[in-house]
Amino acid sequence: MAFEPGELCCSSDACVLLDTATSYVTKTWDLIPHVTQISTTQTATTPKLVTSSTNGQEISACGTVSNVGTLAIACHSGNQPNLLCINGVYRIRWSSICDRIWNSATDAPIADVSAGPHFEATIRITSVPFDLNIAGNQAQIYNYGFDIVKWVTYPDCQATEDTEAA
Repeated sequence: MAFEPGELCCSSDACVLLDTATSYVTKTWDLIPHVTQISTTQTATTPKLVTSSTNGQEISACGTVSNVGTLAIACHSGNQPNLLCINGVYRIRWSSICDRIWNSATDAPIADVSAGPHFEATIRITSVPFDLNIAGNQAQIYNYGFDIVKWVTYPDCQATEDTEAA
């Protein structure tokens, strides 16, 4: 496959929605203002096995996949979500192009079926560090760590199987 230069993928149009409903039946999506960064990491555990058929060599076996992430929100005056609680379970949706999940004209979320490629998951907050730089004159950032409890929407992987003979 040939690669060509193109436009840089800038995330200045990215946004994150937080479900603020108290019921699991209904969803009330609120746009989180001033999200600084959101990232998720999938890590596969690959235990090594030695069997009689491997002639004493270790081979990788399939293991569980860990799904963790971080969410950094800048504190600002105005409307913003309450602090997320440790061990709290929340539903979030995010996209690198906010127009896929949020209609800025109506200030409302876009329905799940019509949203373009985006991510949505139920998460559990695992760390809540508060770092206040009193000496500096900068925005306060809340950096949350989370585990993915359940993926709701996850765009397909773009990897293909290598079918060439070795």
